[in-house]
Amino acid sequence: MNAVRWMEVPVQPASGRNESPTVKYGIGNSVVVYGIDSAYVGCADETIVAELLRYPDVRPLNADDLRRIDPLPGLPLTWESLEAQIPGQSGQHHLRDGVIGLGDLISSITRRARIPECGACTRRRKGLNRITVWGWWRARPAEA
Repeated sequence: MNAVRWMEVPVQPASGRNESPTVKYGIGNSVVVYGIDSAYVGCADETIVAELLRYPDVRPLNADDLRRIDPLPGLPLTWESLEAQIPGQSGQHHLRDGVIGLGDLISSITRRARIPECGACTRRRKGLNRITVWGWWRARPAEA
């Protein structure tokens, strides 16, 4: 498991009335928390991290920054719970084995809707992952 690096990345304002702001640079498989003028990006891929840190307006966040900054003010969300959503950081084997559990499916939908995952959601996701929605044929034991 790679270490997660958090960075402050500028955002581009929404171009249309019904659109959301977007991160200024490509971020790959990362978790993004949008603020007003910037976004906080958590990434475990060192290649993407190195690419982002080459831009002068991208700032790495240190431990003091993470203690001082509230990921989503007013919501019981921690940086650690956000790190669990970064691909390869949750300790689950579903996606690696080609098997997708119901919890991961619901989590990906809510993440795209920008609904944050709290501690209870993480426990629920892990419990619901016992129900396989894709790749169930890979999870079956080989028949003799």
